[in-house]
Amino acid sequence: MSTPASEAVERRLYNALWWAKVQSAGPLAVDPDTPAVAGLARAAEPDGSTVWLVPMMPSGAGHAVLDELGTPPVAVEQPNETARVLAIVVACCWTDRSGSAWPGSVGTLAQVRAVYAGMRGRAEQSSDLTLIIGSLRRLHATHWIRWNEKAGEVRLGPRVINWTAADQATLRDLCRHLPDPPPPVLSTTPEAAEPEPLVPEAADE
Repeated sequence: MSTPASEAVERRLYNALWWAKVQSAGPLAVDPDTPAVAGLARAAEPDGSTVWLVPMMPSGAGHAVLDELGTPPVAVEQPNETARVLAIVVACCWTDRSGSAWPGSVGTLAQVRAVYAGMRGRAEQSSDLTLIIGSLRRLHATHWIRWNEKAGEVRLGPRVINWTAADQATLRDLCRHLPDPPPPVLSTTPEAAEPEPLVPEAADE
């Protein structure tokens, strides 16, 4: 027969196991029935089939803390281009800016290329696509975006649920200064679903 003490120990072991997984692999896609984990927020995919477990970032966390939590900042390779492409993806995929950025909508490579050219104030050049694809791959690898290279479609990644109200206000202002993307032409029609509340479980006492 289990006791409150043994249940608390089991809970701590359960939380520790999931944190070890997150520290190893970054945000994790799990079955929606997976029990909550202390300190990990849950971000449901639009179709409801998968939930991401994402570490809640301590306020003012530096690079060492982010690395320890398995959530490194934007990849440093080509940092300016990578940050520029992330801003473009936000502009293309955060279409309802009165609400949260997650889960956002599906954008396309054609939209990203159009906004990129508009930001640079010139016609698209042959080298632009190489830079854009490289940035999309880096952002996908670090969970800032979800990049379907075969379909040429992109979405915001689960890490954006850690953006605070102040972060989102800054991003709204940034989006107002970016060129408007053309309407997306998608290979599939995404099914909308109500996202789960992004509330982490309280830590065990």
